[in-house]
Amino acid sequence: MAMPYNKSVSKNSRSPLIDNMIKFAREFSPLSEGARLGRRDRSHKKLDDAADIQCGVPFEPSYIYSTMRNTSTAGSFSVEGRQEDAEEFLSCLLNNLGDEMLELMKLADNNEQKPAECTKATADTATSDNPEDPDEWKIMGPKNKGSITRSTDFGRTPLSDIFRGQIRSRVSRGAELSDYVQPFYTLQLEIEKADSVKTALDLLVGKDPLEGMTCSKTKQKIEAWKQVTLEDLPVILILHLKWFDYNLDGCSKILKSVEFPIDLKIDSKIMSAPARPKLNSKQKQYKLFAVTYHDGKEATKGHYITDAFHVGYGGWVRYDDSSLKGVSEFSVLNPQSPRVPYLLYYRRCDTIGNSQTNNSKTR
Repeated sequence: MAMPYNKSVSKNSRSPLIDNMIKFAREFSPLSEGARLGRRDRSHKKLDDAADIQCGVPFEPSYIYSTMRNTSTAGSFSVEGRQEDAEEFLSCLLNNLGDEMLELMKLADNNEQKPAECTKATADTATSDNPEDPDEWKIMGPKNKGSITRSTDFGRTPLSDIFRGQIRSRVSRGAELSDYVQPFYTLQLEIEKADSVKTALDLLVGKDPLEGMTCSKTKQKIEAWKQVTLEDLPVILILHLKWFDYNLDGCSKILKSVEFPIDLKIDSKIMSAPARPKLNSKQKQYKLFAVTYHDGKEATKGHYITDAFHVGYGGWVRYDDSSLKGVSEFSVLNPQSPRVPYLLYYRRCDTIGNSQTNNSKTR
């Protein structure tokens, strides 16, 4: 959806956050000529000792913070200057951008129902089990075994087409199956028992037993479990590694090493049964293009640093407040404790041109 650019954002704008994001994007200036790395230099460790990249005057998107403080979902972000969790801030930003896009699309179409009518996640594979409930479907699986599937429809936008995936939560109670399909912007991964992203993804889809379940008819105890699988893979997959352990004594940070790859393949076993035949091999392959790290031993405070693969530069760039410097792929994949990868940003390979791919080495 093309958006006209206005240098000043009107107080009466229906899309103040979108307007200010466009303003923010235009703050960046191109790299100077000759700054691009040679192919041989991209993974060289000497990059880590290189001088900062000269980019112009530092700036802060204070106008975005101000706009977000005025939203109904701002929550703790309404307090100016307060340190916030990077994942919570990102989710709040994406949700509010999505809400603004939906409102603009409704205005453009002059029909409030049209966005919702176009976005049934299961409409092409299922039939409604209840005509009065458009969000409930019955899907027939192997051996003609059916499951009731409920889905939440948040409307389709240009932003959701890029960032939003879906998970399927299945609950089994004896012979009864019920599924709930819901969207996500960041995929939450528990890392307490994992030493790699691959292991964390496998643990995500493990069956969790449900204790104390009884049959509604016989009142006898029955076997029950819950399982989460991936239903729809987004173009940009954001993995949130959960380093903070909340317990009765408060919150502490888990300090250990968790491996993550440049090239990530989503195994079919972590996809839902209805989703597996829909995707080819390239649609299940991702390439890392950015990492946000949390640096510090404590959960309640710390410092965020981001490494991103810069296509124009031809390599990885570290963004540390106003400092920008080139770093090696080795440095990206091997942060030193207490610095840990907090948010991993992957792009689906079927959307990447050959000229945009970076090195395919894994940790």
